[in-house]
Formats: sequence, structure tokens, C-alpha cells
Amino acid sequence: MRGTNVDLPVIFRQPEVRELAAACAEWTGRRGLHLHLDDDLRTWADTVFTAMGPDGVNPTFDPVRNRIAPDAAFHLQVRDATGDVIACGAGRLFHTDDFTTLITSLGLWFDPVPPEMSAIAVPSSVPTLSGRVGHVGGLWVHPRLRGSGLSLMLARLIRAAALDLFDADWDTWVAFQDVALRPRTGSAYGTATTVLCIDGYFPPRDRHERVFLSYATGAQVLDVVRETVGILRDDLYTVV
Repeated sequence: MRGTNVDLPVIFRQPEVRELAAACAEWTGRRGLHLHLDDDLRTWADTVFTAMGPDGVNPTFDPVRNRIAPDAAFHLQVRDATGDVIACGAGRLFHTDDFTTLITSLGLWFDPVPPEMSAIAVPSSVPTLSGRVGHVGGLWVHPRLRGSGLSLMLARLIRAAALDLFDADWDTWVAFQDVALRPRTGSAYGTATTVLCIDGYFPPRDRHERVFLSYATGAQVLDVVRETVGILRDDLYTVV
């Protein structure tokens, strides 16, 4: 499961996702950037740790804090002409009868869950998502490229990749309130339903947090994929 600008589209099975990957490769290539896909999340964790420090590393995608099978995870990198990583994001697959239990048990963030962390409650409005649940996150873009359109391109390609590579029934991500309620967060990731899933003490941060879950069906993700191809083809964003 590894690729570059040249061969990234052929990795995917669904024609809509292949078309998006080709559009992303063209979009980045015109800007002197290169896309890479890898199934080793250690590289993602190292990149984010270097850029943001330990607090920036989402434990969900950290192999140090989770037992993650290689065929159930990936990360995408964008590199500049010098080979430096200037953006990245990750995806994982969870097999579950109820995704909510992963939230309440903290299994979404840790495997195994540290013994000092206790289970939490979630609002009744959180839906039961079952089967093959794709989960994306860990998005980071270098400050000098924020606002360039790169975050939109990468966030949506990660959603599409998780859907295709994992044959996922559901697409999900979580965000703290300060990020989840920003209009640009929704515009970056595209269509999804967002609900409050935690409103209280959150053991991973040892404080009160409001955390929001966003979720979408595979059909909804493909709608986002088609929309994004149009956005990239129209070249609405300034060349970086």
C-alpha cells in the first residue's frame, strides 16, 4: 500500500477515488509537491511530533500507544521539492458492532487502554455505527501553506482513501470543540453529520472537554469525492 504522485491512483479500486487521486496528484505536481501513501504510522507520528510536540500526536494513530495491523492503517504525506514533509494525515479501520463502545472505553485512542483511565459516558444522540468503520485524523499542514487549499485536498483524499482501501461502511473523525465548530473545518473535510460525543472529563487530556464525532456513509463520501474532483479541476486555489 505505497505510492507516489505517479502511481497513487492505481492503488484504489473505485473509479471515483482513482479520479480524485489523479486530480490530487496533478494539483500537487503543478505546485512542485509530491504525494506519498504509506502503511507505517511511525513515520506519521514522527512527523507530527517534530512539528507540534507530543501534545500534537493524536494517540489514535500512534503505534506506540496502539496495536495497529499494517493492513488497517495508512498515512498520506505531501512533500516539497526538497523532500521535506509539509502536510500529512492518517486513517485507520475499526471492526466493531458499535463504534460508540470504542469512544466510551477509550479504545478509539488507546489499545490497550491505560489502567489509570476509566470509561466515560456519551450522549444518547451518538448513533450506533457498526461494521467496517473508517476513522481519519491527524491532519497537519505546515503554517506557510495553510489557506492554500492543501488542507482541503488532503483531508478529502484521506477520507476517500479510507473508504476505498478499507472497504469501509462508515467514515468518521473526531475533533475538539475549538476545531469542530470552525466553519473551515467542515469546508475542509466536506459533508458529514456532526454530533457531540463527549461533554465532560476526558482522561487522555485530564480535563473537561467537548468532543464532536463526524460520520458519513460511503455514498456520502463518494459525493464529496466527486465534488472535490470538480474543485481541483477548476483550480480554485492559488498556486503555492
